[in-house]
Amino acid sequence: MKKLILCLFSIVVFSNCGNDEFIPREINFEIIGSGDLYGDGFEDILPGNYVITNESTWNILLNKIDINPNTTDSFTTTNIDFDNHQIIAVFDEIRPNPGRTIGIHEIIENQNSIDISVLPLGPGGALNVITQPFQIVKIPLSSKPIFFQ
Repeated sequence: MKKLILCLFSIVVFSNCGNDEFIPREINFEIIGSGDLYGDGFEDILPGNYVITNESTWNILLNKIDINPNTTDSFTTTNIDFDNHQIIAVFDEIRPNPGRTIGIHEIIENQNSIDISVLPLGPGGALNVITQPFQIVKIPLSSKPIFFQ
């Protein structure tokens, strides 16, 4: 009887070996803020995708955004626990008219990376107002490299 139990135990343990395939999963993210920076003065934020993992870099970005008065007042939060979260910020090119947006479509965690799909949306309006669309989200902290698509 002991041999039978030992044999069954061995089969169960060894049948699970090599079955550690990682299944990609969607990461839920919280939108901190989005919209447009208007007028002159936002040229200091280059178009691109940013990963922010510390408070000092976050505060520098907030100060640059607030060149447009009170923009961060509409954010859901500016207090980030960088021990548990990181910030993903996407800034579009400076545009000659409003109506364009940029946004994060989805964030997928793979075995060795995190892939972020960024979509520029909207054709823009007829007004002649210079804008820079942006979106900022918060995700759980990870040591995996982040790639933007």
